Amino acid sequence: MLKKLTLYIVVAVLLCACKQNTKEEVLYASDKIFELAAPKITVDSLLFTKSAKVSASFNMADAEIRYTTDGSPVTNTSDLYTEALNIEKATTFAFRTFHSDYQKSEEIYTRLIQLKRNISNAKVTLEPNPHPNYSGNGAQGLVDLQKGTLQFRGTNAWLGFQSDQILIKIDFDEAIPISKLIVSTLKDHGSWIFAPQAIEVRSKGKKIGGLTYDTPLWMEPKQIALLDIAIKEANYKSIELKIDVMDAIPSWHQGKGTVPFIFIDEILVE
Repeated sequence: MLKKLTLYIVVAVLLCACKQNTKEEVLYASDKIFELAAPKITVDSLLFTKSAKVSASFNMADAEIRYTTDGSPVTNTSDLYTEALNIEKATTFAFRTFHSDYQKSEEIYTRLIQLKRNISNAKVTLEPNPHPNYSGNGAQGLVDLQKGTLQFRGTNAWLGFQSDQILIKIDFDEAIPISKLIVSTLKDHGSWIFAPQAIEVRSKGKKIGGLTYDTPLWMEPKQIALLDIAIKEANYKSIELKIDVMDAIPSWHQGKGTVPFIFIDEILVE
């Protein structure tokens, strides 16, 4: 009888100790291991001629939003966001949320472009046509200066393609000087939307610029990707873009083996 009583006491002590340790671990887990969400960024216009306004918000007491504009990582000593920021030149912002009780958030990026040239009157032709579910405002939508957002459904800003190659021809009213193209694309791997594999720019049958894009190795954050393409500086009356798409969605994705979507909303020239 005494042995049984002793065994019960030992078990009870162990159970209490386990419960106490679990409680301590839970209390510890609530401090410093949870990562903050990134701040919400609002921009009155990603494309602007004279100026634009950028606002950031995060609804948590004692949280701080800090940012950089020089390409350096955002740290707890970077500029503190206190009010809306007015800019008058092309700028790329990086924002991050900080709080003494939590881990810092991931960085979130916003790039604003100052328009150098309006080509909205140019004639645009496409081959093939966009997917019928994502035809936007048609070919002219690529030069109408209407930027899309991350919410691509229910909007006419984006043109979506599901083809192994896309050909875009732009004919200008007159020959204009060009040294760079900016192609605005969407990356949303969860919706089977990927960046192009490669873009080649030609004029009168000759290559004048291009870029290649690495195949992603994992699910990347949803973002608008502005692809800068250096062009052999000259005056051009017409340019052609050949956009190559990945053969298939990578094996790590649930849509593996399927031709991905490519989404484009704007082509700019500088």
